[in-house]
Amino acid sequence: MRVAEQGTGAAVLENTSTLAAYRIPVTSGTRTVEVPVLMPGQRIGVVLDRPAVGPVSWLAPEALGGFTPVTATVVPGGVRYRSGNCRALTSRGAAVLHRDASGRITGGEQLPPASVSCAVGEKELPAAVAPGSEVHPYCDLRPE
Repeated sequence: MRVAEQGTGAAVLENTSTLAAYRIPVTSGTRTVEVPVLMPGQRIGVVLDRPAVGPVSWLAPEALGGFTPVTATVVPGGVRYRSGNCRALTSRGAAVLHRDASGRITGGEQLPPASVSCAVGEKELPAAVAPGSEVHPYCDLRPE
């Protein structure tokens, strides 16, 4: 697990392992967020300045029962979420990363869990997200 990119108030984590990372605590000062799951090779945004990754639980990817990451695309007036999982996952919100024209991270914001879909299939939800932003859903395998 490593910080792959860092910008003002936000960063991108990357799972460089061949194992799935589960329940990843990430801290910056007194703030902590938990990334529910990160598959091998997957990258995910966090809205923290100079984040530090805490102890991670590592699992064989097949132990997650066919889990695939939920993806998000910014569309006019909202965000379109896609999930190929066989059951709905639990939303833990999302990190929204903002980039400048050169691709450098310039900031970020958190979307609350109610504004993020981890449902099976495709779902579009309204959100005030700037065009060109990246949305990284935090979808958890475990229920509330």
